Amino acid sequence: MITITLVTLCFSSCNKSDTTSYKITVGAYTLDSLSNYVFTGNELIFDSNEECQTWSRTAPGDSHSATSHLHYNAAANVSYDNSNTSFSWTEYGPELDQASIETTCSNANGGVNKTVNNSSYYQDKPNLFLKIISVVEN
Repeated sequence: MITITLVTLCFSSCNKSDTTSYKITVGAYTLDSLSNYVFTGNELIFDSNEECQTWSRTAPGDSHSATSHLHYNAAANVSYDNSNTSFSWTEYGPELDQASIETTCSNANGGVNKTVNNSSYYQDKPNLFLKIISVVEN
């Protein structure tokens, strides 16, 4: 008996076309002085089947620049579980330009694993929390 194993190598534009695709919208929240979660108006929108999805955001002055500037991030190793409305990814960045974040993501350099759902808030930064706002099947 011969067993054949098919291995697919996936780089920055890989699409997991063998699974159902979802658009997952994750909202960003802060805590107010009464410990209420307040929506910042910022959202991250992910495709459950795309690897190395990138986005940018305006960052305040920091070690890169004294004034506000763009930070670029990427998500890879994406995984959506429809049974418990949970979305996981490995986040890369920030980088200072699109080409750098694409390289960082495709090389899987220094990522942080994150998991969010629609019932609790994931603490991403000291006063920044993430939660799934909506999921739409494509």
